[in-house]
Amino acid sequence: MRHSKTVVAVAVLAGLMAAGSVGAYAATQNTASNQGSAEGFTADRSTALAQQIKSSKPRNVILIIGDGMDDSMITAARNYELGAGGRFAGLDSLPFTGSMTTYGLKVGTGPDYPIAYVSDSAPTASGWSTGKKTVDGRISQGPSTAADVPGEDYETVLEKFKAGGKLVGNITTSELTDATPAAAASHINARACQGPQDLAACTSARKSAGGKGSIAEQLVDNEVDVLMGGGLNRYSQATDAGPTVLDYAQREHGYRVLDDKTDLAGVTSLKKGPVLGLFAPGNMTPMYQPLVATAPPGTGGATTTCQEADRGSQPDLSTMTAKAIALLDNRKGFFLQAESAMIDKQEHGSDICGAIGDLRELDEAVQVVLAFQKKNPDTLIIVTGDHAHSTQIVGGVTDGKQVATLQTADGDPMTVAYSTSDVGSDHTGAQIRVAASGPQGANVTGVIDQTDLFRTMLGRSPSGTPGPRD
Repeated sequence: MRHSKTVVAVAVLAGLMAAGSVGAYAATQNTASNQGSAEGFTADRSTALAQQIKSSKPRNVILIIGDGMDDSMITAARNYELGAGGRFAGLDSLPFTGSMTTYGLKVGTGPDYPIAYVSDSAPTASGWSTGKKTVDGRISQGPSTAADVPGEDYETVLEKFKAGGKLVGNITTSELTDATPAAAASHINARACQGPQDLAACTSARKSAGGKGSIAEQLVDNEVDVLMGGGLNRYSQATDAGPTVLDYAQREHGYRVLDDKTDLAGVTSLKKGPVLGLFAPGNMTPMYQPLVATAPPGTGGATTTCQEADRGSQPDLSTMTAKAIALLDNRKGFFLQAESAMIDKQEHGSDICGAIGDLRELDEAVQVVLAFQKKNPDTLIIVTGDHAHSTQIVGGVTDGKQVATLQTADGDPMTVAYSTSDVGSDHTGAQIRVAASGPQGANVTGVIDQTDLFRTMLGRSPSGTPGPRD
C-alpha cells in the first residue's frame, strides 16, 4: 500500500516528541508553505533571513547526518515522497544552506599527504568530529605512513563537550561501531576494528597491549550518555579481560541496556545511569523493503512503489532522536549526533527504496529537532551528509549500468541509475549539501569544508551582525 502524506503541525510533533514516539510523517503537499513550488516563491526573503542570523554561541548542538546523502539522492527521495514541486518539511526548511567539500588524505611520508578526492565515511566523519583531515579507514586519528600504522589521536567535538560538563549523545540506524558514529567518540587506525574480536588490523589498540581497545569498548569508556543504534553482535564479543563488552559496559560504567522500542519508551531520565540501546544484531532495518536496480531495462516500472518493511520492535530514527533529546536536555546544554545511515548502505546495494526510506527518516528526525529548537532557540541544528554517492536520476531505462524505475508522488515514472560498478555502487567526490538553523548557523553558507563544522559546533567567537541583536 502506498505511503500516506499526513500533514503534521509542529505542535503535534512537539507533543509526540515529549511522549517519546514520533511515527507520523510530517510532509506537506502545500509546497508554498515551504517557500518552494513549480512557480517558485513570491516575496523577498532578505529580512526573514537576516532575522535568523545569530552570532552568539549555541548552548545545544544537534548534528544530523545522512550517510551518503547528496543532492541527487535528496532530489530522488523528494520526487518520490512529495513530487517534483514538493519540499521536505524539515530538511528543505532550514534557513542557511551551503555546499561542503569532503576530500581526504592518503597515507604517505608527510607532512604533506596526497589528496584523496573520494573518501569513505571514516575520514569524512573524522573531519567534522576533529576539524582535521585524515586517511580512508581512519577513525578520529591523524594520517600516517601506512594503513596499519596508527596516527595521532585527535580530540572530538563530543569529547570536548563531555569534558566541558555537557551531556552527549550518539545515535544511528547502523551499527553503533560503524565509521560515522565511531568517529564521534573513538580513535583507531582501521574502521573494521569494531569489536574486541575484530582487531586484526589494530593489534596495538588491544587493551592487553596497552591500547584503548576496540571501537565498541572506546564508546562506552568515553561514557557517552546516550548511545543507540544497532550492533549488538559487536557488544556481545568477549574482551581481552574475559567478559563481553556489554557486561563491561554495565559493570564498569553503569550502562542500562535497551533491547527494543518498549525499553526505550520506559526510560525517562539519566539519573540511574547512561543508556545503551542495541536494537539489532547488526544494522537496523530500513523503512522500505528493497528495490534493487539491475542491468537495463532494470527493475520496477511506471506503477512501482516502495513497500513498508517489517521492522519488528526496532524504534525508528525520529523516535530515538526525540528520546535522546528528552534525556539530554539540561541547563548546561548538550551535544547530539544522529545518523540516518542506511541511505549509504542501501545505495551501495543499488537499493533505491531502502535509500529513499532512510532519507525520509532523516527528514522526520529534522522535524523533531526543529520542534525542540522552537522552544529552545539557543540550539544549533546542522544537517548534512558525509560524502556523495553515485545514485543518479536519468532519462530512461537504458541510461546506466543498473537501473530501477518508480512511480513518484506526481504519478509519473522516475528512473535512477548506478553506473560506477556492474553490481552495487560506490562513493563519489562531489560536494554535498550542508544546512543549518540557529546560533551561528549562517557559517555553513557558501562553499565550506566539512572540517569547518568542527569550529562552528564548538562555537566561534561571536561577531557583530547587521541583523537583530542576540
